[in-house]
Amino acid sequence: MKKLLVVIVVLSSTIIVNAQGRYGKDSVECITSLSIYSEYVKQNKFDDAAPSWRKAMSICPPGARQTLYQDGQKIFTFFVDNNVNQANKNSYIDTLLMMYDLRVQYFPNSALSAKTYKLYDMVKYGKDSKEIFTLAKEIVTAGQDKVTPYVMVIAMQHGSQLVSDGKIGVEEFLSLYTNFSEIADKQVASNADGAVEAKAAIDNLFVTSGIASCENIITLFTPKFEADPNNLDLVQTIVNLLNNAECIESDLFLKTVEALNRMAPSYNTNYFLFRLYAGKNDHENALKSLQAAIDSDESDEARDAELLIDGAYYHMKLSNTARAIDFARQAMNKSDAQRGRGNFIIGSAWASLSCSSGNEVERAAKYWVVVDYMNRAKSADASIASDANNYINMYSKQFPLQEEAFMYDLVDGASYTVSCGGMRETTTVRTRK
Repeated sequence: MKKLLVVIVVLSSTIIVNAQGRYGKDSVECITSLSIYSEYVKQNKFDDAAPSWRKAMSICPPGARQTLYQDGQKIFTFFVDNNVNQANKNSYIDTLLMMYDLRVQYFPNSALSAKTYKLYDMVKYGKDSKEIFTLAKEIVTAGQDKVTPYVMVIAMQHGSQLVSDGKIGVEEFLSLYTNFSEIADKQVASNADGAVEAKAAIDNLFVTSGIASCENIITLFTPKFEADPNNLDLVQTIVNLLNNAECIESDLFLKTVEALNRMAPSYNTNYFLFRLYAGKNDHENALKSLQAAIDSDESDEARDAELLIDGAYYHMKLSNTARAIDFARQAMNKSDAQRGRGNFIIGSAWASLSCSSGNEVERAAKYWVVVDYMNRAKSADASIASDANNYINMYSKQFPLQEEAFMYDLVDGASYTVSCGGMRETTTVRTRK
């Protein structure tokens, strides 16, 4: 040990001239103390490191080295974990947490990291939930989507308990979840470590808290919305809360989505309105909103194709066969991925046509077209093959009998143009034997 001290003193003296500003008027003692305790810390001899560390803390200027505080964290973590006296343990915990505060004060570039690890130790050593909650919110506010995802989980855990204990309000917890949910979504999209698990935990804590009921949200936010319907931040908060709580059938949800679309129209707001108006059988506004979503700058060919398929199904519901077919064809033109559903819809549309005039072959000929489209549908998309086969089996039984076709000079395999309900399609003759 004496040899070590000699080496340290010699090394310290060679840099003392340049170090006096950084290490203060007692720079020799400061540097020597730093060097001695650091050697012990490297060997995990924290009991031996403590005296020299304390001396360095007393004589070195504040902020001389960040490692002074980081090593202090290691030393006092050791003391906390290896002390059975609760009073001493509590004192060591307070000193440990003070090390993080000093890092924040003197090394602001490391503030986010220091606060995050302070938070972990506060949780580990059972500090007050309100203090943990407050610090976690502070960290998220500062770090946003750069924050460690688990910090938001900690805030949600303690926030839920604080609401139950009456120490924070329901509104604060709901707003917290809305903010965290948006940040978590960004982190998931950027593949941040732990983001998927944190997002699931945040959502689960929100659902299981008992706070996120539709009744709570509606009761709390309806008067706020009515008092300030043009407050974009408020409207976005309400929309997100109601959507995440699956309260989308409420009148407040429709009103706030309409307000959001008025102030900040987007693909999402228009698509939401399409679904909401459709659910209320407001067909005119539903189709207007669907078209607005398709026309949105945020959309693309693949997304447009999905919307057009939605529109095709919607027109089928309204018995607008020609429009359903038109939407389905547009969808297939935009994306090959929609060829299965597009052909399925067209086949279903042909099946719904009324072909009451003409002879028995002309009345049954539409089923050739139906089966054609169902075969194309299952070839394009294996996920709908079962449904398509059911239709093929059902409608093949509606083909004309061979003797009926023979009466009109028609044989299997011959080309035939079907005309029904204002629609025309060329197909192939098939008969039942």
